[in-house]
Amino acid sequence: MTGEAQLPAIGTPRNDAWRRMLAVILALFVALSPLVAPVATASDTRPAFRVEKGVNVFPFLWTPTARKNGRFLGAGYVPVESYFPLSNFSSIKAMGFDHVRLPVNVGPLVLANADELQARADYVFAQVDAISALGLKVLVDIHTPDKGRNSPYDARSLVEEPGMFDALKRVVAAFAERTASRPADRVALELFNEPQVECRTPGLWEGYLKTLVSVARHSAPNHTLIVTGSCGGGLFGLLRLDPSGFDDPNILYSLHYYSPPEFIFQGYAPVTQDLASRYPPVFRWPANAEGASESIAAFGQHVAELWSEPSSWGHLLSQLWKISVYYYRGYDAGDVVQDFDKAIAWAERYDIPPTRLYLGEFGAPRPKPGLLPEYNADRLAWLSVVRKQAEARGIPWAYWCYGSYFGLFDEVSGQQDADMLVSLGLNHP
Repeated sequence: MTGEAQLPAIGTPRNDAWRRMLAVILALFVALSPLVAPVATASDTRPAFRVEKGVNVFPFLWTPTARKNGRFLGAGYVPVESYFPLSNFSSIKAMGFDHVRLPVNVGPLVLANADELQARADYVFAQVDAISALGLKVLVDIHTPDKGRNSPYDARSLVEEPGMFDALKRVVAAFAERTASRPADRVALELFNEPQVECRTPGLWEGYLKTLVSVARHSAPNHTLIVTGSCGGGLFGLLRLDPSGFDDPNILYSLHYYSPPEFIFQGYAPVTQDLASRYPPVFRWPANAEGASESIAAFGQHVAELWSEPSSWGHLLSQLWKISVYYYRGYDAGDVVQDFDKAIAWAERYDIPPTRLYLGEFGAPRPKPGLLPEYNADRLAWLSVVRKQAEARGIPWAYWCYGSYFGLFDEVSGQQDADMLVSLGLNHP
């Protein structure tokens, strides 16, 4: 057709020139491709241990043998099947959990000689293998009890007392060695639960943590490690943690969330000889004007007989002041949102994706006598809000806990608490 450009026919000299040019370009691309760094994708930065919903299986691997002369006798741990059958883990999976956080009482480990440590670590990981065989992923948590509760020390003394941090490093090394021999997508290791080192002193806890990460990485370079901020492992400590000296893409940063503590821990104040202290104030959540009236009235009824004792007035007035401050502060779901926003902002500051945060503990105790009748509904609402805020940000979580007074079962009937499972977004009967 006249007046229109004509494409060269295949096999013409001009077409051969184009072929030679394309061949040269292709050869250059192949030669240079090893020198070009691949573009990272979102999946490249995710840890090997990928989970969503978990539960702390306290009190599993928690009960030690008797102590004599400061040492735990025999195997170090009472056989778990005697008080926590492995069949429970099948139930956990059926509820919809994909992993368990395994708080291991570190006492029998740090107070062990070399041979005892190896044998006790083997026993712990034999349980890990049994749980994994049931289809659950396992986060092994090196967990420090309170002093006097199955332990002669606490998280602070484990770091500060002579020789104790070296003992902890030996435990981390033994656990990391065994973690490394398990699949990286099935087993992870948490290095220290709720450390109590001062978190306002820049670099203090980071120095300890850098050492523990280095010890673990020596044996387990490809497995996910879980670390946390100091001052109890909560939001306060996380926001003051500088991970730049030890961070890698296979580290999760744990956050424990029990806020507001007045609501979460009401009714569980220690019983002392002071009668008045046995009647802590009671709280609603969210904290609104209607709840304030209910709390003041209920507290007044609890302590009515104490107003005739002038020695109790100071304590009672201080408790009424706590009620006033709590409701004036007005805790509600907005505070939960703000707290998670702060955690995300901290992660962004250090280029850490939200999927590398880990809500390692959150929970609220089951109802007990003396609390307001509406407490259980408030508790379920709080659980739902916290869980949904974590999930909305892609943060995996583990509820505290399977048993005990925070547990997933009615303590009288032993039946699963279907309402709790709904609040946690799980399967229920």
